[in-house]
Amino acid sequence: MSLEFYLHKFQDLNTLRQNGHNKPHKVCLLLAVMDLISIGAIQRNRIELNAELKHCFSIHFMRLRAGNDADTPENPFFHLRSEGFWHLHYQAGVDASTVDRYSKSKIAYASLDDELFEFFQSSIISADLRLALTMNLTRLPELYQRWAQQLGKSEKTARNYLGAVQGSLSEMAKQHGLTDKILTDIGSYHHYQRTVTPLRELAEFKAKDARGKAMYSNALKNYGEFLADLGQVDVTADLDEIQASVNLSPTEKSVLINTRLGQGRFREHLLQQWQGCAVTGYPMPAMLVASHIKPWRAANNIERLDPHNGLLLLANIDKAFDKGFITFEKNGAILLSSVLEQPNVLGISPKMYLKVRDAHQPYLAYHRERVFAG
Repeated sequence: MSLEFYLHKFQDLNTLRQNGHNKPHKVCLLLAVMDLISIGAIQRNRIELNAELKHCFSIHFMRLRAGNDADTPENPFFHLRSEGFWHLHYQAGVDASTVDRYSKSKIAYASLDDELFEFFQSSIISADLRLALTMNLTRLPELYQRWAQQLGKSEKTARNYLGAVQGSLSEMAKQHGLTDKILTDIGSYHHYQRTVTPLRELAEFKAKDARGKAMYSNALKNYGEFLADLGQVDVTADLDEIQASVNLSPTEKSVLINTRLGQGRFREHLLQQWQGCAVTGYPMPAMLVASHIKPWRAANNIERLDPHNGLLLLANIDKAFDKGFITFEKNGAILLSSVLEQPNVLGISPKMYLKVRDAHQPYLAYHRERVFAG
């Protein structure tokens, strides 16, 4: 089957819709499978519902869940069989017609179509497949507005950015032959960037952007960041760089890959160090993200593995810290950027503080100077 076939299949999964939203379980399981393939934990077309897969599923589930959605990877592992590209393999002697739910004693493993398994092994193709999957949860424009507001943009700013991308910027791109569709109908980060890069160079665009005080360029940039976030483009690029390195042993690669994904020993060290969210103290590990203070791309391999270059944060605080919307003073007091329009929406208060240790100070200084949008 062609890539187009699977992109359409992924955009149109048979998901259960309840209480105004589509259940994210199938999406999260497929994202988890792609994660494990990208780090080499799944090397052949044999997918088992083991602890690694459940952990990766939970990471995506906590990001995409809504309402009273339950963290149950067993359900999509079984029900994905109805999509045609996911194949269940039963334990010896089990009659498949008698199985109506996942059972370890009855189901041995699952496999993908061979073509799809090959697509999952490509970092570029998998980024587009990730975006296609996310489109099941809601239309991209709706998801963008929710994403932008979760990052502290006001409802008005998110609406204005979206209106510009869908309206005048899409029309401009069409008129100059850059695309034949609305920009928000492009379900690929790479396709979007190939379209908007020449758009930014048009004299008409530059004139409008100047009159609008850079609103149009900000809208394009923000929507591109949204697509990159959904497709995990930065993470995928970092994993590719690790895999391609000739200076690292297989063991070193494995450690760095797990650290980049917020798993492995780095996360364990942070759990021991912080015993909960480093800012709020919230203790449930499934809700916490292992985050680097000095960003991965700026750090060397020693700094990437140093637990003192890490914070354990609730997902909303982690995202604001990662984007430079917040940082921390030497004494641990929080600093809020003026770019963060509605910190209260994220549950972020100017009274928050971090329990800083001396070993954190060089990394926090870098974050204040180079990452914070102050």
